[in-house]
Amino acid sequence: MAKKIIAILLLTTLTSTFIMGGLFRAYAQDKPEKPRIAVLPFLDTNAAAKKEGNGEAIAGMLTTELINGNVFQVIERSEIQRIMEEIGLNQTGAVDAETAKEIGKIYGVDNLVFGNVAKFEQLVETDIRLVETESGEALLAENASSSSSAEIRIMVKNLARKIEKRFLDQFLETVIFTSTPTAAEVYIDGQRVGPTPLTHHLNQGTYQIRFSKINFLDWETSLTVVEGENRLNATLKLTPAYEKQLADAKRLAEEQEKRTTAPPPKKGGSNTLLYIIGGAVIIGGAVAAITMLSGKEENGKDNTAEVDITVTIP
Repeated sequence: MAKKIIAILLLTTLTSTFIMGGLFRAYAQDKPEKPRIAVLPFLDTNAAAKKEGNGEAIAGMLTTELINGNVFQVIERSEIQRIMEEIGLNQTGAVDAETAKEIGKIYGVDNLVFGNVAKFEQLVETDIRLVETESGEALLAENASSSSSAEIRIMVKNLARKIEKRFLDQFLETVIFTSTPTAAEVYIDGQRVGPTPLTHHLNQGTYQIRFSKINFLDWETSLTVVEGENRLNATLKLTPAYEKQLADAKRLAEEQEKRTTAPPPKKGGSNTLLYIIGGAVIIGGAVAAITMLSGKEENGKDNTAEVDITVTIP
């Protein structure tokens, strides 16, 4: 019974191994292979650089940095030495377009890096070239310097990042970001890249995009960048609080305009009343009793007289 159980376990283990191995191989086949790059020995161009072996040292540091960058499949130094011997390259590593094509075709190298180093007291100057072997074209020409031995490693790191960026830029796609209103800040995967209108370059793939502008609600979406030109436009909406603030300001402005354009009230309008009732004159609600002659005295004679009344209404 125990032997039967062990046999079943072994069979299960082997089956799992074959299945997982097949899946791994399928994944490896589907996964795009990283381009192969070789860093040739750098030429020391003056006595001070030759004395300290700066060219060889910097080329070795650059190889390490490119391995750590994980963009390229970096050819080991021992393999590079073999390639140089086979095609008859001297230790300077000087490469022309035809030599680059030959290395690429025979040894499966996609890109070559070579350069020159010179030292002047504590200053170390380095010039590099990145060459595509298929076309022999120089993709990058870069100069860097360090003022001390401690800064050489930093200089080499910067060169490695520039080489990687220049290579990856070949696969970048153009994305144009616009918004209504303009001057909205664009964030890509949480990183601010600038205000609209904005032209940016991204690798193909899917990104989380956010537009942000003060007094407006954030606008978010998922963007899949494809080959060719990509465009994304956002129409932003006001925040409720700011929308109310604008409405209140508009209402106050309209009321003020009505007040400034209304005609002035006429003098002596309805504010001042004049009534003549019997023999009394009532002005503005105040009674000014003025006795008027009835036209006849007691003796019966006609004593009618004219009375002039002047009323000044303020």
